Amino acid sequence: MADPPEKKMLKRIPDGDNMDRLSALPNCVLLRILSRFKTKDAAATSVLSTRWRDLFVSLPDVDLSFRVDGDASDRDRMFSDFTDFANRVVRQRNKASIGTIVVDVMHFVKSYRLAFESLLISAAAALSSCNVQQLLISVRMDKTTERFSIPIPPGIFSSKTLVSLTVDIEVDWNAPDFVWLPNLKYLYLFEFRLVDEDSIQRLLQGCPLLEQLMLFVQPFSYESESEEGIEVEVLHISSPSLKSLVLSWNAKVELEFTVVVQSENLESLLCSLQGQHKVTIDAPNLKSLTVEGHVLEVHINQSLVSIDKAVVHAEFLHNVTNGSDLFSRVQHAFKFISGLQNVKSLNLSENILKALYCSQRVLPKFKDLNKLKLSHFRCHAFPRNPYSKVLSSLFESSPNLEVLIIDEVLKDSEDEELDSVFQEVLSLAFVGQLKEIEIRSFEGEEHEFKLIEYFLKNGKSLKKMGLIRDSWKTESDGCHRILSSKKCAEDCQILFITKWDLLQSLFLQRH
Repeated sequence: MADPPEKKMLKRIPDGDNMDRLSALPNCVLLRILSRFKTKDAAATSVLSTRWRDLFVSLPDVDLSFRVDGDASDRDRMFSDFTDFANRVVRQRNKASIGTIVVDVMHFVKSYRLAFESLLISAAAALSSCNVQQLLISVRMDKTTERFSIPIPPGIFSSKTLVSLTVDIEVDWNAPDFVWLPNLKYLYLFEFRLVDEDSIQRLLQGCPLLEQLMLFVQPFSYESESEEGIEVEVLHISSPSLKSLVLSWNAKVELEFTVVVQSENLESLLCSLQGQHKVTIDAPNLKSLTVEGHVLEVHINQSLVSIDKAVVHAEFLHNVTNGSDLFSRVQHAFKFISGLQNVKSLNLSENILKALYCSQRVLPKFKDLNKLKLSHFRCHAFPRNPYSKVLSSLFESSPNLEVLIIDEVLKDSEDEELDSVFQEVLSLAFVGQLKEIEIRSFEGEEHEFKLIEYFLKNGKSLKKMGLIRDSWKTESDGCHRILSSKKCAEDCQILFITKWDLLQSLFLQRH
């Protein structure tokens, strides 16, 4: 009989043993532990022993967050203590490298301004002395505070090592005249104030390697304490290295405003606009284009053959003044959509379909279109007959479409005898070519069930039918009805999906 395996003996520590075993760990292990905490919490460990006293100052990342909701009368003192601590953390690095600096302040009030400016100066100094690669500055105003301005230290925009910069400040600010960020690839600017027509271009010229730009614009400068408001009518964005651009307006533009985008390497462009905008795009390698909001005109300076994916939620008919204005706008809308005839994925809203119907022109063939999504439809705002005509024309112009996504299946009449307008315009031949159908915001209405049954009965190529709603727990009868429906394609998979599951899936696809 074999001897029993030797038991491992565990050393018993006497109850009275006060040995500091954590402090015996090497610095690399201790820093790994502390890196899980925000800098303020990591600093609190300094009371554990002299071995830990200044260890937090050597953390590779510095996270300085001020989030206090307490007594307003005590917040000024607490913020002063916070900035004193933050300045100490940054200044005591002794040139040790910092990977990321995060400065995050909530409930910002005007009395914080001077102390916050000193913190920004410390952060700017660290950029050059500590080889910082990422800097994020975020400020959220207290709801009781009126808007005011904060100067950004020039050193924030002058760093040889910075790769990513985010400035998300809910106060008036603008970039300095001189910018030099030779290694910056990712730039995210929120609440950016246009002080003149060249302010963005000066910024981009100082970022020769910039690949991603996210710009949330205040269209005109506000009248501040030291200057008069200045009207800016043109925004010009030109960068040969830029690959991705997100451009969004935070306020409505009352007058006509022109946006010019120029980049030979730009692959993705999203414009979310408010007001009377004209957009000119010169980007021969553009692959993904999204246009949202109010647009007068969209001009593309070259063929759109390169674009694979387009999202058009633009309202070309916003604030039409007269018949001549209407004619001009619908022609621009038709020309723009016609230029997208080589796309593989297209997402359209009701607004663009209104403009297409008003143009009274025949749509070109979208011979490469594989996926079509119809978003934000409200049938009651668009009479049934023209709605049917433009949808029918769109479907007929998509001979190779395989994937159809419908945000909502709404009726355009209170008459119970009238089914969804989709059933009227979906020919048997068109339904027969579809391989995947998705209906979002399913409500369990009778006209929705009829449309689903129509798809299943005639979808001879259908592989998957996805139905999305908030929850399916109370819809067992509806699920049974759908699963019991006659299917032309017996191998068609029917999926009952919650909106939460859909959001998670979309997030994973993007990352």
